[in-house]
Amino acid sequence: MNVEFKYAGQSGVVAGLSSARVAFATNELRDAAFFRGELARPLVMRDAMAALFAVVVSDLKFHVRDRVAFRAWLEQQDREFLRGLVVRGEQIRRQIEEREVRLAELDDARAELQRPFRAARRAYFEYAYAQQYELEYLLDPVISIHPDELSFEAFSRDESSYARVALKYDLFAKIDAFECGTTNVDFSTRLHRQLDRMRSYRQTRFDVDAGGFTVTNREDGGHREKKIDVPESWTNGFLQVQSVMTLGLRRIRLAPIDVFNLCRFLARFRAKTSPRALRWQLEPGRPTRVVFEPWEHTLTLSPVSVYQGERSEFIRTWGRDRLKVLERLLPTMQHTDVHLAGHGMPSIWVCDLGDLTFTLGLSGWTDQDWNAGASFELLARRLDADPAALTRAYETLRRERYGSVDRLAELTGLGVQQTRACLSFLCQSGRAMFDLSTGVFRHRDLFFTPFVAQAAIARAQLVSEQQDPKAKAARQVFEAGDARFTARRPHQGGYKLSGSVRGTDGERTRPLLSVDAEGQIIEATCTCKHFRTHRLTTGPCEHMLALRLAHMARLRSEDERQQEVDPL
Repeated sequence: MNVEFKYAGQSGVVAGLSSARVAFATNELRDAAFFRGELARPLVMRDAMAALFAVVVSDLKFHVRDRVAFRAWLEQQDREFLRGLVVRGEQIRRQIEEREVRLAELDDARAELQRPFRAARRAYFEYAYAQQYELEYLLDPVISIHPDELSFEAFSRDESSYARVALKYDLFAKIDAFECGTTNVDFSTRLHRQLDRMRSYRQTRFDVDAGGFTVTNREDGGHREKKIDVPESWTNGFLQVQSVMTLGLRRIRLAPIDVFNLCRFLARFRAKTSPRALRWQLEPGRPTRVVFEPWEHTLTLSPVSVYQGERSEFIRTWGRDRLKVLERLLPTMQHTDVHLAGHGMPSIWVCDLGDLTFTLGLSGWTDQDWNAGASFELLARRLDADPAALTRAYETLRRERYGSVDRLAELTGLGVQQTRACLSFLCQSGRAMFDLSTGVFRHRDLFFTPFVAQAAIARAQLVSEQQDPKAKAARQVFEAGDARFTARRPHQGGYKLSGSVRGTDGERTRPLLSVDAEGQIIEATCTCKHFRTHRLTTGPCEHMLALRLAHMARLRSEDERQQEVDPL
């Protein structure tokens, strides 16, 4: 998918002795969203944007090393060794050594003469590489302006890390004007270096608009355009992140000292053998313990990390080196909530910096990006999408900009179950997002094109059921009547669903789903071979999905009966 960016100026920072101005240039091809204000705590914003940049440029996947120079050196050593075998005479050997010494002196003199040229050439290539990289690979963050906050969202280069910086309006000493909407902002290495020079003693303006800093000495009149072939995995990554956030997650609260101890251990030790996981030991009523593998070093967290669950368990998470980006946030961090999806599944780190929230989403492991293998959107709570209800929910959310499920259900006139299903569908279509820090849904359009419910439904069905064989098989099982409920019992403020499902291979299995009061899945198990091998690291099996479809059908009928009893 080709995405075009057009900027009338460029983002940057201008700093004087007592005042400074931070300006973000927005994409002219998107919504006319803008914000103008004055920062009260510029250092908090500086550190958060530095952490965001660290995520954007990070690429921790394994890459084969370039050994061209080493091979050239090795071939030179082979030639010298063979030449030494041929030369037998002492006099000839002495002459060769004298000439080699002289040749080395001449090489050093030539290198000294060429030093300025090589330095200039290296600087040029570094500049050209950075510019080309930013034009072709660096995807500008998505910025959303809401009535209560503005946020930046971005993915890492390897697409295994997601970051979101949310600036609450209390962070600003003064707000002059703003227009809600979603757009992209010009983001570069130069901007990151300028932001690092922000200081608290300067009165700092903060502007987000189409102009940014206008550049007049350019042939194109100051306009800067980028055309990037955005991979499908980038847009699907947003889908997967939102799907995980709407699941039932285990929450653990960490004090700043806990995050510091985690980062310090990772900085001091580097594992050379497997496993390289963090093992979270969760016991009800007791502080959480984290075990660093393979050393089996146990770190008992502070008392604020007391686990509130009802049963003991342990969860392994991989890709721990990606947590080092949180080091920059430690001076202003108040606490961090870690949300764990399950064994080998993604984790969400929500850092509270007072008037700013930094969210870091990590995929199951570094070499598996958010779009690889797992289909977490299949676990999200979803009823059959109705175009009219979906359009009403989208227009209401776009008008209100954000809201809880109950509030949006009241405004739309839809039932709570149907409203929650429509919001989940909008998140999976890139038209909304779930704010894990506040528990509300927010309007956020990832795409330039207007929203059409029928097209969104068709695309979702194509992705989920034609590209994922498990979803298609689950639909066939459900429509054939081979998914039956055994029981739905109250459990931990929600329900425990058990049933019997005959799969497409004829095997009779017994899936078990635990959902909370809002229908979010807390955990899921099944007796099939797929779950015994992969658990949920590659998404749910067809039997879980079939039982979920049966549960969604029952919820729809209950919601309709409730509306008949109480139409208001």
